[in-house]
Amino acid sequence: MSNEPCANRLGSWLIAHSPKLKNMKKTLFNILLLGILLAFVSCNPDDKNSQDKNIAKGLFILNEGTFTYANSSLTFYDPETDTVENNLFYKVNLAPLGDVANSMAIDENGMYIVVNNSKYVYKVDEKTLKYEAKMDGLTSPRHIMLVDKNKAYLSDQESTGLWIFNPETMQKTGFVETGNTTEKMVRVGNEVIVTNWSNYYQPGTSNSTIQFVDIATDKLVDEMAVTAEPHSIVLDKNNNIWVLCSGGYMPPCEPALFCINPKTREIVKRFDFAEGDYPSSMAIDKAGENLYILNGGFGALDLYKMSVDASELPTVPFVNSQQTTDNSPKVFSTVAVSEDGDIYLTDVKNYVQNGDVLRYDSDGNFVTKFEAGIVPGAMMEILYLLDAETGEKIFTSQNRWI
Repeated sequence: MSNEPCANRLGSWLIAHSPKLKNMKKTLFNILLLGILLAFVSCNPDDKNSQDKNIAKGLFILNEGTFTYANSSLTFYDPETDTVENNLFYKVNLAPLGDVANSMAIDENGMYIVVNNSKYVYKVDEKTLKYEAKMDGLTSPRHIMLVDKNKAYLSDQESTGLWIFNPETMQKTGFVETGNTTEKMVRVGNEVIVTNWSNYYQPGTSNSTIQFVDIATDKLVDEMAVTAEPHSIVLDKNNNIWVLCSGGYMPPCEPALFCINPKTREIVKRFDFAEGDYPSSMAIDKAGENLYILNGGFGALDLYKMSVDASELPTVPFVNSQQTTDNSPKVFSTVAVSEDGDIYLTDVKNYVQNGDVLRYDSDGNFVTKFEAGIVPGAMMEILYLLDAETGEKIFTSQNRWI
């Protein structure tokens, strides 16, 4: 295989791979604060009879912002009313979120926001979004896997392993040495499987493996070879995991999709993409039946839909980034699928202006578009309680990674 296809992919890799290149007091009026609280904050859900409330769904979008500008932000979208609230963290806390917000998670203890280049994790109240605590002393935090109310793992792009911390106290309690930097995770039974996506900050380590960590012992117990830069990892209806590898930017540049039995460690299926392809993001629907994959060349990633029972890669885009409804080419970066089957795609535009989020139905029909912050990235579906009397939203700890 020639070096040229890999060289052509270098621009894609630089933007996707490193945030350094990707994303170059009581002063609010009381009336504004009151408006925010009325819209997004309420009392304990147990204070009233549950029959007086209806469960609705919304979407949090974490906007990375521009590298070193500390302009990350949090957006909330309500699909029922097609309304958007931007800059939520700032509005509630009167402080910026930080530099390159990368991912988020939520449980009964609170909501956790990983701010990569600020090197900390914020904990905010899951109902009000008010600041509660911060865990710092990190190097390059990436993603959280919540194990239980007293234990969570945190991946790190510059450290060779996973941090262990207590979500209640926000204190680090240990470290799982893996020998490689760590990225996205999925839990299968008593194991957490983590991708080794990057060796940019740790030359000589692997960026082409996935590793298995025993939750009971916090020890690395196994690893499997895939191809370079395994990024997205999801669990399907058959309890198989799917690992999407971009292929890296150095020869042999082998972008591939793997279906793996996590119990037997067997590669059930392998699909190889064409030379020059750069698959960069993948999501799965609630039923675990269909994969949604962003793939293409630099600045022109189309969305493809693929059944987990398929025997070959799809060739026709489900959503074409260059042929959207407004005839304006999009720079898709992240894909997510809601519980109801709606598909959300982030359009990062030029990485310096506010991006958009495009919503499609399960058949691929365009529904709507709304403006988010700069470089919209991670998305999380959130359930909230809607009070039948007042219409107030009460965020809950129930969520679904999408």
